[in-house]
Amino acid sequence: ADAIAGRARAEAAERDSRKQLEEIRYALDQSAIVATTDVQGTITYVNDKFCSISKYSREALLGQNHRLLNSGFHPPEFFKTLYHTIAAGQVWRGEIRNRAKDGALYWVDTTIVPFVNAEGRPYQYIAIRSDITERKAAEAALFESASLAKLGRMAAVVAHEVRNPLAGIRGALQVIGGRIEDHPHERRIINEVITRIDTLSNIVQDLLFFARPRHPVLARVAVETLAHETIALARTDPAFADVRVDVDAGAVHVEADREMFKMALLNLLINGAQAMGGAGVMRIDARDREAWHELRVSDRGPGLPSEAREHLFEPFFTTKHRGTGLGLSTTRRIVEAHGGTIQFECPADGGTIAIIRLPSSRGAAAT
Repeated sequence: ADAIAGRARAEAAERDSRKQLEEIRYALDQSAIVATTDVQGTITYVNDKFCSISKYSREALLGQNHRLLNSGFHPPEFFKTLYHTIAAGQVWRGEIRNRAKDGALYWVDTTIVPFVNAEGRPYQYIAIRSDITERKAAEAALFESASLAKLGRMAAVVAHEVRNPLAGIRGALQVIGGRIEDHPHERRIINEVITRIDTLSNIVQDLLFFARPRHPVLARVAVETLAHETIALARTDPAFADVRVDVDAGAVHVEADREMFKMALLNLLINGAQAMGGAGVMRIDARDREAWHELRVSDRGPGLPSEAREHLFEPFFTTKHRGTGLGLSTTRRIVEAHGGTIQFECPADGGTIAIIRLPSSRGAAAT
């Protein structure tokens, strides 16, 4: 009788333990992103929140490795430290940026706990995560705001100490150039110096615009007209020497600041022309897509290097031997000031496509 009673108590205790474990698991599943893996890193369990944030189905995740979600943001040493920590039976905590199935990037605050056997060796890992994407975005926006404030003060000094003297030097050189019309060699030198001065002035202007952008003055603008006006501006750049731009914008109109948006398109056109080595065919296409207008600027260059894709919109980042690295940063700021988004795609057959999406109705007056 005592043995039977003992077994009954043991079974009851086991049921209570299982029930408690199920309740803990339920609580975790409701509040956190949870996954378990074996010692090789193979995923053995994911909850609904994991599937939701990663955009992968449970079937697509089970049996895979977390490398499936690698965004390329963290260096290899980051993951080596992580794996060495948990393999030693220690808890690892940190923040990881992952890439979802649809390409979206997201941040998770992660705690990885090893389950160890009697010898202290891990036989399973459980990763408990929370979505901190919004917090990281807010931190980045705060940092950018502080950086822009400093940049604005620096730009004001640069404008005063550099741009104004450059204008004076340019004017003096034009006067000198006018007096040596009979000396073509010296005249060419003067023109080359003036061209270099104009380049410096444009750099200063880019810096000023990026640091202190104005608010867009919206009006209804035909994309086809805007495209052809921008192409005419691009023709003055040597990178456009042998570049043709085909435009297919139909009757699409957008609510935009004409001059600001021409600057954004000009940056994309110049970048594409430079990527193609100053020769080839580019395209500007525009279509209405439900609540958005979609503009595409395509080139047939070599595409974007993988190491550059994560840094495209960072100020002062450039893969060119000349340039400020402000072109795409400025373009993104202009697009976002219009309530839109910009992203890049690199088709498998080559080239790069810049995709701009703008809201289809903003209530501005037609012009």
